[in-house]
Amino acid sequence: MKSVGVIASGSRSFYAPILIYKEAEKDLVEEALAVVRDRVTRKEYLGIVRGLSKIDPLLPATQRSGVVDNPKLAEVATSVPFENSYIKILGELRDGRLEPPRDPPTPRSEIYLVESPEDVKLDLGQGLAVGSHKYSDIEIPLVPIYLPYHIGIVGATGTGKSRLVRALVDEVTEKTDWKVLVFDHSGVDYVPYYGKQRVVDASLVMPDPITLGQLISKMIRYDNEDHVVLSIYAYIANKIKPRERVKTLVGVKQSQQESTCDVDIVKNFDFTHVEKLMIKIDWDVNSFVSCIEEVGERFNVRESTIARVELMLRTYARKFVNSLGKKKLTTADIVDRVFSERLVVVDLSTVELVVRRYIVKSAIDKLWEIVDERGEKPRTLVVIDEAHNYACYQCKDSLESIERTAREGRKWDIGLALSSQRVIDFSTDVRNNVNTYFFSRLQTPGDFDNLKGVLDLGGIGADSISALGVREFFFAGLGNPLKLPILIKVREVGESSPAGGNVNN
Repeated sequence: MKSVGVIASGSRSFYAPILIYKEAEKDLVEEALAVVRDRVTRKEYLGIVRGLSKIDPLLPATQRSGVVDNPKLAEVATSVPFENSYIKILGELRDGRLEPPRDPPTPRSEIYLVESPEDVKLDLGQGLAVGSHKYSDIEIPLVPIYLPYHIGIVGATGTGKSRLVRALVDEVTEKTDWKVLVFDHSGVDYVPYYGKQRVVDASLVMPDPITLGQLISKMIRYDNEDHVVLSIYAYIANKIKPRERVKTLVGVKQSQQESTCDVDIVKNFDFTHVEKLMIKIDWDVNSFVSCIEEVGERFNVRESTIARVELMLRTYARKFVNSLGKKKLTTADIVDRVFSERLVVVDLSTVELVVRRYIVKSAIDKLWEIVDERGEKPRTLVVIDEAHNYACYQCKDSLESIERTAREGRKWDIGLALSSQRVIDFSTDVRNNVNTYFFSRLQTPGDFDNLKGVLDLGGIGADSISALGVREFFFAGLGNPLKLPILIKVREVGESSPAGGNVNN
């Protein structure tokens, strides 16, 4: 390895100032890996170079010297300026493994630049090969036992978050026995990559009655969502049990029976697994209008309001209501498919946000039903793209399910991988329970302060993050075997994954 400098006075167990040789200044860069060889203790330390700065003893920042006003003298003394820096010590190297440092390296110990994996035989164990250290190309694997401790992928638009997630998903499915459920918010980051055989179109998924009521109410500009929701329940019950409906209409002509919605049948109807009932029935706007009318009359809605709602339904919601018969999937079907195929991508871009949140919430709830009803561990990683739309304070139902998973998922092998432009958009409960982060160039300066609140950044400054390029991320938290943030270059996706054995935890 190339010798680049020496340890200066004032070294500590986790921090050591260094002076850099003149001829090595062109080679050393921030975030490079370096080995410290202590001639006194015979120990070797591995560390990260940070805080590079150049100092001119003839031009101290706090004093005025003659060089300032004598340019010729400054030209003669061009060799006087020097670089210094410090090493953030990761640990002591012992037989290829890193051990916590017990004492500081001795001043004057020599420092060597790590430029390739062959320079240091570093055993970080088997893991998920998401990327390698930017300057040495040493693979920094994500430790798979920390999948249920949740992963945050944070960075501004264009930093390569989706590529990192795809690399992670590929590694999980190839090297572990975990299953993966991906929610693609935009439909462009994961749907094309995994192909039609892995993709579920969200427009084919039947929402629950409450979500459906919200949608229809919005379409017809009607504030009384309860009226619409109760009408949906009445419609389902009458479609499933038409004979019971006829029995309640004694003395009513057949023509009237066909167009009438019996509200009373709802009282004793079993709505367990209601979404499965909803995909079995025919949907017709005219029949649904009958339920709107009957429910409205039962709960004393004004006739003029009912008339307006019926008109709006037939005008603005006809096509939507009639198309509900094409929805033949439930979120339970999605989870069943995850368990049979191990990887499923849900294209959420084809439905409105309220339905997207319902699908995310309901699918996560189905995983928790496996825990609550059977006591089994789903061993499933739930990947949520543009997660600020689902884990935010205003995200209502989807947030509740995500927060439960963030708090309790580690006990039952349900993990979250949340990709977002801003960590501040996650609720506090979610943010504080994500234990592994990949972060790149951030959207705003305030995002850096939020990261500092949940992570030990190990001396990384906001300026270092702002200079990152595409596919360059700091890898930090529990899943990082080095324990301190380290700069990685995410591996190319779309190619075969690096060779490696099955990594089951």
